[in-house]
Amino acid sequence: MLKVIIRFKPYSRYFLVAWVILILVFSSIPSLPTIKIHTEKTDIRLDYLIHLVEYGVLGFLTFLTFTGAEFRPGLRRFAILTVCLIVFAFLDEFHQKFIPGRTFNPIDLYSNWTGILAALVFCVVVFRGADGRAEK
Repeated sequence: MLKVIIRFKPYSRYFLVAWVILILVFSSIPSLPTIKIHTEKTDIRLDYLIHLVEYGVLGFLTFLTFTGAEFRPGLRRFAILTVCLIVFAFLDEFHQKFIPGRTFNPIDLYSNWTGILAALVFCVVVFRGADGRAEK
């Protein structure tokens, strides 16, 4: 699996740009319906899970794009990436106030932030020592 990611890494910036464009396009669609699972007792909103995955992928692609071949971004770079992603998520959610039929939803924002943080922690844990394992 790690070898596949290493081969994918040189193209990660292109996937990152495409993913950001997709996020902006879909968040700009007016009156996008909320996807729900109806149960006897309640409705379960799937859009929170979609936000989590959407921004998790964004965090993963950002990590791949802005780390070197050794997959170790350093504390300063990691902090800058995290802050930039969190600000982007906020701005994306905020701009929906100006789209007809859309609103600023704090729970969506929390789902975005959770996806970002989960992806970045996952990357740090999985890629710790990746440069040594990739060569074997």
